[in-house]
Amino acid sequence: MRDLAAEVFMDILARLSSKDLVRSTCVSKEWKATIEDPQLAKTHLQRSIKTKSHPTILIIPSNPIVNCVSINFSDTDTMYGKRLIIEQPWQHPPRLTSDKIFGYFNGLVCMHYGAGFGLWNPSIQKFKRIPSSPFSMFRSAKIHGGFGYDSVNVDYKLVSFVHLNTFCAVHSYSLKSGAWKSIQDLPLKGLVFDSHGVFLKRSLHWLMLQETDGERMLNILTFDLASEEFCKFPLPVRIFPAPISDPVCRWPSYSLVVVGGYLCIYLRETESRVKAWIMREYGVAESWSMLYSFDEQVHNSKPLLLSSCGKMVLLEEDYSRLVWYDLQNGTRKMVQSPMTQSFYTTIICEESIHLLGS
Repeated sequence: MRDLAAEVFMDILARLSSKDLVRSTCVSKEWKATIEDPQLAKTHLQRSIKTKSHPTILIIPSNPIVNCVSINFSDTDTMYGKRLIIEQPWQHPPRLTSDKIFGYFNGLVCMHYGAGFGLWNPSIQKFKRIPSSPFSMFRSAKIHGGFGYDSVNVDYKLVSFVHLNTFCAVHSYSLKSGAWKSIQDLPLKGLVFDSHGVFLKRSLHWLMLQETDGERMLNILTFDLASEEFCKFPLPVRIFPAPISDPVCRWPSYSLVVVGGYLCIYLRETESRVKAWIMREYGVAESWSMLYSFDEQVHNSKPLLLSSCGKMVLLEEDYSRLVWYDLQNGTRKMVQSPMTQSFYTTIICEESIHLLGS
């Protein structure tokens, strides 16, 4: 291998699976240093995304004694191939369950447990604890936030919100510096954060309900991980009417995800009708277009990914089954359950070797 040019050697390594790369670190110190080079992690991830027609789906159980499972769908088949059981390599804190997911990107899963956080790469079974946040003293406070990648500063970042009386304190954690820092606070008046942030285009996004002069309106709050600035853009009221402030009527209920590289809002409009809308042009309110609308007795129907032809969407329904829904003729095809012992949630998790050198 010494006769090979460095870039050729790197290209060969990038074609190996993550497990083969982990094993190859034992060959020599030189190999270990090359494989743990962040540039290889970046190249390997890009190749993994380019050569796979569909990303890996990680299924995370609600039951702590059940292991996670990963599956892949082929380009032409709506049935998944090999089902892999993924054991979690740590004993403490408690195992990752669906309620502990705080964010995910580039094959890394960010988890939140009690007052602490951690990063897990299921492809290579690497886990990294994150130092306790400044909010660890507020154990009863409600914490929101998200996890993503700052491509400008080549750094993974975690953002955490804590509601404190009349304002929302915000801190961010940099994986590169290994430290937390305080950033601008947000006023709480009239703001309700619906979920943990989803990452797209260098920014985290949250659904936000704003109430001004008695009028309720949905917005998307964004946080740019590079500039560390907040922004927001309104959602069209004709498409996304604000939820009714009524404990009896729970609809419409909204959730935000990323599907096929687009922001997507899926909702349960009534007891039986579910819908999903995609923002075709980022930040352009007029570009929202309906992905699907159908009647089905489900409590939750989350879109995960589009088929390679764009004619079908994979749905996770009621935390217990996967369904391919045909966007053209409205037919449904159930997927054999990859997990029968527990309710679960699903996330997109690319194969990567990030954290290998941690």
